[in-house]
Amino acid sequence: MHKCYVMQRELLAENSSGVIVFSPDYRTQLLQVSSQGGEPGVLPLNAVPLQDERQINPIFLPDGRKFLFRRQTGAAQAGIWVGSLDSSEMTQVAGEVGPAPFVFARQGWLIYVRNDALVAQTLDSTNKLSGEAITIISGQRNALGNVRRFSVSDNGILIWQGQWQREYQLAWYDREGKQVGTIGTPTKVNVGQDPQISPDGKRLLIKKPPNEGGNNNIWVEDLEKGTTIRITSTFAQMPIWSPDGNRIAYNCDVGICLKNASGLGEAEQIYAGTNFTNQWSPDGRYIIFLRRGVKTRLDIYALSMTGERKETLLLNSAADEQNTQLSPDGKWLAYANDETGTYEIYVQSFTDGKLGSDRKRISTAGGKFPVWRRDGTELFFVAQDGQLMASGVKTTGTEIEVGTPKALFRTRMLSWTINVHEVDVSPDGQRFLIGTLIGDSQAQAPTVLLNWTALVQK
Repeated sequence: MHKCYVMQRELLAENSSGVIVFSPDYRTQLLQVSSQGGEPGVLPLNAVPLQDERQINPIFLPDGRKFLFRRQTGAAQAGIWVGSLDSSEMTQVAGEVGPAPFVFARQGWLIYVRNDALVAQTLDSTNKLSGEAITIISGQRNALGNVRRFSVSDNGILIWQGQWQREYQLAWYDREGKQVGTIGTPTKVNVGQDPQISPDGKRLLIKKPPNEGGNNNIWVEDLEKGTTIRITSTFAQMPIWSPDGNRIAYNCDVGICLKNASGLGEAEQIYAGTNFTNQWSPDGRYIIFLRRGVKTRLDIYALSMTGERKETLLLNSAADEQNTQLSPDGKWLAYANDETGTYEIYVQSFTDGKLGSDRKRISTAGGKFPVWRRDGTELFFVAQDGQLMASGVKTTGTEIEVGTPKALFRTRMLSWTINVHEVDVSPDGQRFLIGTLIGDSQAQAPTVLLNWTALVQK
């Protein structure tokens, strides 16, 4: 049976023989698989991945057997390495190129970002960098993180797109779409702030990046007083409230962490691995989280918060599952799934940490970001065209009836495809807090060079 692996281009490479080398997830080692399908296998590299390591950005060299890849870690082994399909030997090519991605040009150049400049440096026949790095494009900041916004062709064409950011602000809207308030000041971002209103509606969890690079951190804002408290000081994202509002769970460097919502005390790691927190169940018994599979994309799990920290797989398929939200009574799980070719909203019963077989499709024209009204009488989500939709909900015993979705107003969100929580609703269901784009895009146009090698051969 043919298996499909869907991922960013930076995560995989394929040679002329149909061997795919890929990075299946964060902080995991490279795998290989045939383009015809089959079971992925671990590459015979002679290094055990470090705990905080991510192997990424594989690129085959001209012989189709050796490949470059990046070891992303805080240790001395970080940098660009060369490995082989035929040998366990691996050699460090460069350790000082920083966290930015790279490409290899068949003319013999390694192209990477250094100090807001795109540079090229010779990669010789022994797979060592030689000579000085030559600047191709300067004065344009690269995209943050692992995003590679540049590429080269075999016939001398290079395309480069600098950092992309949009003006963004958290804004309150009424049910007619009228803006009735804002939080904070407009800021330029490339990811949203993941707003999460506290169970009592008086506080707000947000994820904020520092002004210049670095890690995301979590803040709590008092919606009545307008004051904020920084909760984390190391990498943190996807924050969720405990049902009583006293604690916060989030995705941290080492897995899932907990911290007091007051900001006092140390963070506690409660579960290891690259797991993306989505929601704490209303009864406090489970944390619903997502994890990428080797053969699947995002799958849904429940982590027991009573007794032994034990995970239960709720749903995995060839489709992508994300944006999970339990109903206020904890009996129904809403989520987005793209098995139809676009994301749609589904609801399934949830009992004692397990999903029932009674799945119902709710959306009719695409759907992401489901969120329940606090009394359970409505389910809101965002349709593919940006409309905020509302469906009436009635539950009787083990049955649920969800009405035909009705459009409330059109949103202006940062992205429709990402796994975040960019919409929340006030406890009374009358106001919506949405991460909103301000104005029109002013991103710099891409730069295209038709004969870039002439710049480095002068």
